Amino acid sequence: MAAGRNGHHVAVLAPPRRRPASGYPRCVAEVHEVPPFAADPWAWLTQAETVVGRESYDVLLPTHDQVAVLAREPTRITNHATGLAVPPFAALRRIADRGAAAGTLTELAMPQPAGTVVVHDAESLRQVADPPLYVKTLLGTHRIDRREQLLLLADELERAGLFLDGAGVLVQEPAEGQAVSAQAVFERGRLVAIHAYARVSGAAVKRSVVVPEIREHVAMLGGHLGWHGGLSLDAILTPKAGPVWIDVRPYLAEPANAAASGTDLVGALIAVASGDSPASMPWGRADVRTRRGGHAVRTAARAGRWAALRELARLTLRSQPYQATAEEAPT
Repeated sequence: MAAGRNGHHVAVLAPPRRRPASGYPRCVAEVHEVPPFAADPWAWLTQAETVVGRESYDVLLPTHDQVAVLAREPTRITNHATGLAVPPFAALRRIADRGAAAGTLTELAMPQPAGTVVVHDAESLRQVADPPLYVKTLLGTHRIDRREQLLLLADELERAGLFLDGAGVLVQEPAEGQAVSAQAVFERGRLVAIHAYARVSGAAVKRSVVVPEIREHVAMLGGHLGWHGGLSLDAILTPKAGPVWIDVRPYLAEPANAAASGTDLVGALIAVASGDSPASMPWGRADVRTRRGGHAVRTAARAGRWAALRELARLTLRSQPYQATAEEAPT
């Protein structure tokens, strides 16, 4: 972990029996058991509060959807003199689900894929444009290539209650180009640090990129929302329209490629959570390639033992796509 390598005492909040497949990095000094967040977010928060109250940690950094309850009741952590960098809850609601995020991006005229529309009932979903389409819900993304698939999905989502309480489903046409991701850290609407990478081979290999439009768009979104803390976005980098935004996440995701390129996103987030006002960081180096070798082998193993062995051989021999890559350090 970047925090551990920089001399911080690092602890992890994790559910019982949820150890990562590759294990925890050596810099993790302690693991505190908490209830699974998805099963009961408020029970997770209660136990997190107990841990920071007992152990007196300097900061708590959410790494996923935990940001929702922390933004709703931040004082349950900060009252224990533990720093926290989370957005105002009103800002979080603007991107909390894919429909809300699409509306916020539209408001700012940030480019999105053609045919972007939010539907609120099954019948409207059945009537959207002809496939191919992506249908995005809180539970996942569905690639639709035939209208029969669309009709079946509309029925399935209706039975699952996905349209209750006015919840929206986002529909978009595919965009052609390079998949890219951006990660940023904000201090009350001010962009402190940003990084972007292109996905060279799924999630296995990343290549850092420097695209001024990405910085411009992300800074505009964070400034508009008064964002505080980590923010991650996904886009398709199209040849003519530049970045076309397809997803927004309210936390800092996958910062290892940034660290390799010279941008310390984790350090920036710790500084903001500590109440500091760090200077804005420049872009890191472009064309820095990193890999997640263990992830690549485990993904290949889903297709069988021989597929995993072939992927392991490619890693060992540094054949494509692993040429000139460095293994990502745990973050």
